[in-house]
Amino acid sequence: MKKILIVLAILLLIAPALNAAEKKLKPEEAQKEIQNYMELENQLKQQIENEKLEIEALKGEIAGLETKINELKSKIEELKSKPVEVYYIVKWGDWLSKLAEYKEVYGKGQYRRWRDIYNANKNLIKDPDLILPGWKLIIPKP
Repeated sequence: MKKILIVLAILLLIAPALNAAEKKLKPEEAQKEIQNYMELENQLKQQIENEKLEIEALKGEIAGLETKINELKSKIEELKSKPVEVYYIVKWGDWLSKLAEYKEVYGKGQYRRWRDIYNANKNLIKDPDLILPGWKLIIPKP
């Protein structure tokens, strides 16, 4: 964009001389044409400066957005690495190996994973053979 504007400005500066030679303009007319093109050149230079400022502002915005993107990517990775915790409210007649086989916990045949539930809830469960109805147990997911 900048190069195009510079080339255009140069062509506009040369054009009056060529135009004057073709049309055989009077010196005053040629001078007026040159003045018009010089004003146009100044306007184009100002426009180039404005574009440069806008580009710098956009580069700053891009840098800010890239920083945010990197922060969000690291947050996503952090969340992915955290184990997902699901909760289960103990009902009457439940025990840990039975819980482990529930469809919403680990599924049929997963009774051996009762230790995962126990280890995640050691602060609440003192005896793995005794859990009480109403307890909210953390069910760690891999």
